[in-house]
Amino acid sequence: MTLAALIAAIAQVALGGIVRVTGSGDACPDWPLCHGQIIPPLDYHIWLEFTHRLAATVVGVLVAVSLLLAWRHLRTSKPAVAATGASLILVVAAAILGGLTVLSELSWWVRLIHLALAELTVATLAIAWLVGRPDDRSGQRGNLDMRVGRRDRMIAWAGAGGLLIVILYGSYMVGLNYGTSCPGWPLCTGLSIPDGMAFAVNMGHRYMVVVVAVLVFRACFVAWNRGSELPQLRWLAALTSGVLLLEIGVGALTAWLASTPLTASLHLTFATLSWVSMVVMVAVLLDPATFRVPTRYRATTG
Repeated sequence: MTLAALIAAIAQVALGGIVRVTGSGDACPDWPLCHGQIIPPLDYHIWLEFTHRLAATVVGVLVAVSLLLAWRHLRTSKPAVAATGASLILVVAAAILGGLTVLSELSWWVRLIHLALAELTVATLAIAWLVGRPDDRSGQRGNLDMRVGRRDRMIAWAGAGGLLIVILYGSYMVGLNYGTSCPGWPLCTGLSIPDGMAFAVNMGHRYMVVVVAVLVFRACFVAWNRGSELPQLRWLAALTSGVLLLEIGVGALTAWLASTPLTASLHLTFATLSWVSMVVMVAVLLDPATFRVPTRYRATTG
């Protein structure tokens, strides 16, 4: 159930990105109803926004059920109950912010906070899923003495936190309508250095991605090396690196194609997948005794 809630939360973030880039965010001017109706008028933009709201309800129900199941079956596991409980609080807060976003006429800073809550919901659900049942880790404690150096720990945490900051900075940039100010990639307008706030903000986002990518790849390298002691770390490292590379590629396409709805929504989707895969990898890397991918979902590496 927690995995279903996690997948639904990621899909909800992706759908929210589609709503934003298609300009459908103000299609329903009121909240929680849409045009004062439970079933709104048949219109593409209206139903795109309304579907986003319905999906949020589904996520909330799945998270609530996950918390109930965690309380019934994993009550002795404080991380599982705490992470699932935090997810429910974040989902409720995100729903309230969603309504405030509509009532504030889509103020960019409200949308920014709304996205932050959504991304944190995804992260806490991923953590709750990793805790799983105690029997998933039975008989394997002898392989968990994997001391990670202080510097590697700091790099791993910085990479995870940096990915979240990059996502929120991107939302800030789009909120200021600076998302298409740099038509080229990786440079903005060729070898020339343009002036103006819009160009500075856009290029600042790219420089930030470079720094964070270095931290993430460094953490993936450490996780891969630790894979000899815990094989799942190798496929988590490969997954995190691969998704981040795809995210960078989609970012380039977004710039070259002047941010079409398709590329812009994929950009946020892959950014979210990068974030959640990094959270999972870092949790397993730094505390494998507590966090472990459930047995039935593990992959093996040669």
